[in-house]
Amino acid sequence: MSRTEEISSEVKAVNEAATEAGTRADEALEYAREQIEISIEHGWDGIGQSISITSEALEKISAELSGLDDSFESAASTLDQITEQMSRSEVSQHLTLSLTALEGTQEALESTVNLVDEAMQGAEQAEHEALANRLQLLRENVEGLFERLAQSRSDIEAEHEEAQSMGQGEGDETQRDQKPDQDRDHDGRDPDDDQDEGRAPGN
Repeated sequence: MSRTEEISSEVKAVNEAATEAGTRADEALEYAREQIEISIEHGWDGIGQSISITSEALEKISAELSGLDDSFESAASTLDQITEQMSRSEVSQHLTLSLTALEGTQEALESTVNLVDEAMQGAEQAEHEALANRLQLLRENVEGLFERLAQSRSDIEAEHEEAQSMGQGEGDETQRDQKPDQDRDHDGRDPDDDQDEGRAPGN
């Protein structure tokens, strides 16, 4: 397996993990709604209102996570299109497109982390430990996703840099190495030195 294939596999794995986190968010949302109904039945409006804060945040979290699938698939698909027959510029272009596809996912995960904190505030106001525990697990999932995504982006950037620098600079170094020899005569002396020796001081 090539390095590019390894990175593509990791991007796909992160996508699967994002789907699992989305499922966890959906389950937490369903649970929060059940708790709101129970609160209403008992006339505990204060608790119900606090959990409603959590419910609203979880709805947004679920939407954010479900929207990541297309971006991850686009990034992985673009990486999978890279072949041994491609030129350096074509490889570089595909890596750039893959990075662009992942830009939106990073922003979405940053937003999701903030939304989990918002959801947690509602659970804490309601002093609902079971709901808070679910949200803590969700937060850990999202933070793990963010770290894995950051690593994938870093790996793609490294590949992009490698592709762009491949074959560059070697000719320039050779010319620089040869130039000093070309500026000297067969005796290893610089012609400018001979001219200096033939001049009178001050001329």
